[in-house]
Amino acid sequence: MAARWLVPTPDPALQDTLTRHLGITRPTAQVLINRGLTDVDAARAFLWPQLNNLSDPDVLPGMAEAVDRLCAAARDKERVLVYGDYDVDGTAATALLLRFFRVAGLDAEYYVPHRVDEGYGLNIAAIDEFKRRGIDLIITVDCGVGAVEEAARIREVGLDLIVTDHHEPGEKVAAACAVVDPKLTGGLHTFRELSGVGVAFKLAWAVAKRFSPGQKMSPEFRQFLLNSLGLVALGTVADIVPLLDENRVLVSYGLKALSSAPGPGLRALMDCSRVRSGQVKATDVAFGLGPRLNAAGRMADAELAVRLMLTDDGAEGQRIASELEQHNRDRRKLQNDIFEEARQRLLSQPDLDACRAIVMADQGWHPGVVGIVASKLVDEFHRPAAMIALEGDIGKGSARSVPGFNLFDALAPFRDRMISFGGHAAAAGFQIATGHVDELREHLNQAAVSADPELFQPVIDVDLEVQLADLTERVISEFEMLRPFGQSNRQPVCAARGLHIAGRPRLMGMKGQHIAFYVTDGVTSLRTIGFGRGEELYDPILAGQRDCSLAFAPRINTWNGSGELELRIKDLKFE
Repeated sequence: MAARWLVPTPDPALQDTLTRHLGITRPTAQVLINRGLTDVDAARAFLWPQLNNLSDPDVLPGMAEAVDRLCAAARDKERVLVYGDYDVDGTAATALLLRFFRVAGLDAEYYVPHRVDEGYGLNIAAIDEFKRRGIDLIITVDCGVGAVEEAARIREVGLDLIVTDHHEPGEKVAAACAVVDPKLTGGLHTFRELSGVGVAFKLAWAVAKRFSPGQKMSPEFRQFLLNSLGLVALGTVADIVPLLDENRVLVSYGLKALSSAPGPGLRALMDCSRVRSGQVKATDVAFGLGPRLNAAGRMADAELAVRLMLTDDGAEGQRIASELEQHNRDRRKLQNDIFEEARQRLLSQPDLDACRAIVMADQGWHPGVVGIVASKLVDEFHRPAAMIALEGDIGKGSARSVPGFNLFDALAPFRDRMISFGGHAAAAGFQIATGHVDELREHLNQAAVSADPELFQPVIDVDLEVQLADLTERVISEFEMLRPFGQSNRQPVCAARGLHIAGRPRLMGMKGQHIAFYVTDGVTSLRTIGFGRGEELYDPILAGQRDCSLAFAPRINTWNGSGELELRIKDLKFE
């Protein structure tokens, strides 16, 4: 299916305003406008993120009550337990609070549920065990806002609960001493898109303020918070929350912390992931560190990831990193096998084009990887997908969506026929009785049929059309200022029309899966790379299809110190 190119109408007047006040080029100004940064001050804060642009943690709903309860726990020497989640966001948040409580002098331990055996969030059996172990206070991270029954059980057994979460609340919110979730308020001074570890960081910050004498935070707490931004960057990038506003600040400084002082465990994981020390980028987290940390919860026990982030012992860090590397290899093989099986099933369906949503289930699938497979199916078929791993009468499902189709809203009316359900616009997790899978398929398909049909067509979001000569060294340098790239702040994409492919294309990669060639507009010629497009483009070019329009991400290739400008293909249309 051919992709539609969405090119915004340029705004010359606003470009002039931004270029005049910020000293940037017009292409960069238009990219900022496309990101919704039409105010000079907002654009300046985006280009030059500063820690003082973070809002005070005390403005988060429930924060004052949470800090009061933690201060009481410290005063009375109570036993505190941090209850996490098994993804990177949850394990990073768990490690962050454990490290903070060590500095603050609280007696704390942690618990991360097993993805397969226990599933997401608080569970009754674990709560009863905490009571037997003498825990006084439970603090959730990255979960808990909708755990109404579990919160009631915590009160029933005589424990206290603080919830920190960032997920959308349902109709009912867990009753606790404090519920800290930015989604619970529409306040003007609260940033709603924090990750779970971002909320945990704000909690640590608020407690550190209360524990510090006078108005100024103690140096020990200040240094801890700066170092912990590395964990914040890990969870924020891996959880695919928007890298705008406060998240942009947290990740910008967090990547610097990961580059300069990652700790023994993460340093060992960087070595396994071939992430260059001192130059950690958001893509390194998204495609290197994040998948390996996630592999612990998907294939084994997420406690491994927490232990890696907590260890101060280099040898232990290397042992755990090696174990995570093997789990990640196993995860990749398993997910690829399941993806190919699901893909072939879909392609063999005679009514595939009539289905707007994919819902598939199988007894042999591993629940730890179905979410990744769902994402890959969305990428290929461009429609929402739910993959369900069945085990007897119960299915554990993960769903992913296309941009613009709110998965949480689509599935929420079906939640009374699910055993459990949670998520947000782009992703959801649930448990469901096997007998309800067909109903779910029909429900999700009907919701998709009712949506705008254009949502289910591939789209290339282009920032601006250019002439090749427009891509000066200064423009590319300014584009680099927009990093870190990620959700809601993608790498700038340009389009150029009336191009000609010059010379002979060259296949690259062990299997010839990539392609390189030069394009020219008659004035400027630039090297162009198509990753994974060798089979698609090589023969047509050799056959004489040379005139084209190109959508691409420009970048400087620094491999072997070349410093050459190249265009990475997002889409190519032969003319």
